[in-house]
Amino acid sequence: MSEWATITDANTYFTTRAGDAMTVWPTLTDPAKQSYLTTSYKQISRDSQWSIPASPTAAQLILLQDAQCELSWYFHIHINDQDRRKGIQAQGVIEAGVVGEVYEKEYMDKIPYPPFVKELLGAFDTHVSFGVTEIGRDENLEVTDTGVVD
Repeated sequence: MSEWATITDANTYFTTRAGDAMTVWPTLTDPAKQSYLTTSYKQISRDSQWSIPASPTAAQLILLQDAQCELSWYFHIHINDQDRRKGIQAQGVIEAGVVGEVYEKEYMDKIPYPPFVKELLGAFDTHVSFGVTEIGRDENLEVTDTGVVD
């Protein structure tokens, strides 16, 4: 499978999405729609922060299709701006005084995703989260006091 969502899938998705997407997406040409869908698919599938199975389950496929459609819409609106900003950051610029922007160094090499797309892809996140808590002992015995030896 080269993509999770086809143009037909995206057209169906956007008929029920609130906002401009519902009215603007249908006016785009099929080649434009395909380019957004392909770019979205490539960004998600090649990003190491997501662990996408080769054969997603039906439930996973729905999440992937929704994420691909949402990222396609994001690209329709923001890809040129994103490309410009990431290009500036790739040159090592950390502050653009003319436009009043400061780029955090820790995000310079990160691929941006809108929050809703991140939420949809959360099930595929490769980052392991864990918690740390203090533990204590109820007794003041040393290990050697309990008969434990080398």
